[in-house]
Amino acid sequence: MAIIRYEHSTTGAPNYITHGGYFHNADMSQLIGIGSGGGTELSKSELITYVLSLHSANPQYEQADDAPWTRILLSDSDVTARVNAWCTAMGV
Repeated sequence: MAIIRYEHSTTGAPNYITHGGYFHNADMSQLIGIGSGGGTELSKSELITYVLSLHSANPQYEQADDAPWTRILLSDSDVTARVNAWCTAMGV
């Protein structure tokens, strides 16, 4: 299985995606998933570069543990760590 960037469809993920819906762009037109046989295959480093470009255009935040109404801007290293954790969880 490979990391695949694919186009969003109102009918769901394409049949070549086994786990999809991750790391979408702002308008949800492109998503990342795991699969084979379609879309655009990305290496892990290409995925990190892609997700960091998404983060640059639309910054990612997380909620503060001690103040749930407070959002904390993620750093590039935080985003990279999340992508690496996702790759590990997906076995890629």
